[in-house]
Amino acid sequence: MLIRRATSDDAELLATHRAAVWIEVGDWARADLEPQVAVWTAFFSGALRNGTYVGFIAERDGRVAGSGAVLIHASIPRPGFASDRAGRVQSVYVDPNARHQGVARAIMQYILDFARSAQLISLSLHPSDPARSLYAALGFEAADEMTLRLAPG
Repeated sequence: MLIRRATSDDAELLATHRAAVWIEVGDWARADLEPQVAVWTAFFSGALRNGTYVGFIAERDGRVAGSGAVLIHASIPRPGFASDRAGRVQSVYVDPNARHQGVARAIMQYILDFARSAQLISLSLHPSDPARSLYAALGFEAADEMTLRLAPG
C-alpha cells in the first residue's frame, strides 16, 4: 500500500469521500449531498494549498483505497507547549472493498505522524461507532466536551 500526501488536485476525491462518510453515518441521501461536493471541493482545494487541511490518500495496486485528513486550526498555547495550532481529523474513508485490511489504521498513522511533526497541541475527531475501537487503540480517549450546532443538519 502506498500512502501519499494529498494535493489540491485531490480536492474532488476528498470531497467525494467526505460525502460517502456522511451518507454512511450521517443519514443523508446521496442526491442531497451532490451539490455539497462542489462546495467541499472548492474548500479543500484552497485549504490544501494553504496548509490548513492536510490530507492523505491510500492507494493499493494503483487504485484509491481510502483517504483521511486533518483540519488545522488556531488554538491557545498550553502551559509548557508553545504551539498555537490543533487539529481535527476529518473524513477518514475506506472503500468498502478495502475495509478490514489496515487501510484506515495506515492513514491514521500518517495523520498522527504529521500532527506530531507539526507540533499540533491535540487532535480531535468524531468517530463512527464501528471506528471507535480503532481510534481507542491509537490512543484517542473520550473527551468531556459539549457542542451547540448552529448550522442546519
